[in-house]
Amino acid sequence: MSDAAAPTQPVGQQAAQQPLPPPAAPPPAPPVAWSPWLVRLAVLGLAVVLLVAFATRWDRWLGSAARQSTNDAYLQADITPLSAQVAGVVRDMPVEDFQRVKAGDPVATIVDDDYRARVQQADAALEAADAAIAQLDIQKRTQRALVDQAEANVHGLEAEAWRARLEEARQRSLTEQGVAGTLQALQQAQATSRRAQAALEAGQAQVDQQKAALDGIDVQVRQAKATRLQRQADLDLARITLDRTTIRAPADGMVGQRQVRPGQYVGQGSQIVTLVPLPAVWVIANYKETQMTRIRSGLPATVRIDSFPDVTLTGRVAAQSPASGSQFALLPPDNATGNFTKIVQRIPVKIVLDSPHPLQDRLRPGMSVVVTIDTDGDVKEEGS
Repeated sequence: MSDAAAPTQPVGQQAAQQPLPPPAAPPPAPPVAWSPWLVRLAVLGLAVVLLVAFATRWDRWLGSAARQSTNDAYLQADITPLSAQVAGVVRDMPVEDFQRVKAGDPVATIVDDDYRARVQQADAALEAADAAIAQLDIQKRTQRALVDQAEANVHGLEAEAWRARLEEARQRSLTEQGVAGTLQALQQAQATSRRAQAALEAGQAQVDQQKAALDGIDVQVRQAKATRLQRQADLDLARITLDRTTIRAPADGMVGQRQVRPGQYVGQGSQIVTLVPLPAVWVIANYKETQMTRIRSGLPATVRIDSFPDVTLTGRVAAQSPASGSQFALLPPDNATGNFTKIVQRIPVKIVLDSPHPLQDRLRPGMSVVVTIDTDGDVKEEGS
């Protein structure tokens, strides 16, 4: 055979050339066991830290939030009770319950027969006052003529007295010269001068008397004019009272339920109907005092009406109440005596809705809303 047989190796050498198995992995380290008391201590410490932080900083966290929300909010409007300004029987009510009205529309009328009679009576009194003034004007003109006549008479008497004094002086001069027969003429001239002087004084007294009468008429004229003003005021008041027998709507809006019916007697101040000037409504949101840290006028706000949950309206903070709601209560709280329990106060915030909006004619005062104010939003000043 040409091929030689391969030499065979010993069995021990073959076993030595086989690969060795990989070394075994070390056993895993046993888990660290937390002691139960250590776990309880850690939880207790964390709870204490959170409790202290919440007790000392919770109001700051709440007040510094960017979005302040409250569901203690409602729609409001200028709800105006319309009352009777005069007493009487209701003649007619030309409006129905929940009817829309315009400013100036009559909502009720009161029987006005007696009020019309008062207007006529006041008008007649005014005419009488005018007639009295006219009569006094005539008397004044007549009296002025008498004054002028008396003054003219005085002018004539003054001339006569002057002539008499000249004659007296001439006769005295002649008497002193020894002219025969002049003594009797002097005596006669003196008597004439005295009579002329007396007549002049009487004439002046007559002038004073006529002027006094004229002054008296002037006083009567002023009194008559004052009386006329009073009569005019009475007439104006009677007309105003007559006009008040018709109760009119002061603004556009919607009336509520009627409180009276035709034929019913109402006194002065009795409520007839209530007017709501729709759609002029706004929101009053009662925020906790701890939420007022960053709230100020002009901030943007979103409003969700409970009746329309799928619609979100926008608006602006218009104003804040000058005091908390409790200060306007009938009996404000007095914490000066007795035990004290601190209660978080609420501050009313007025929010004006942006107009127009999709619920322009559907909002009603008293509806509940949810308000969210964005304290990081842009502040819009009033009027800008």
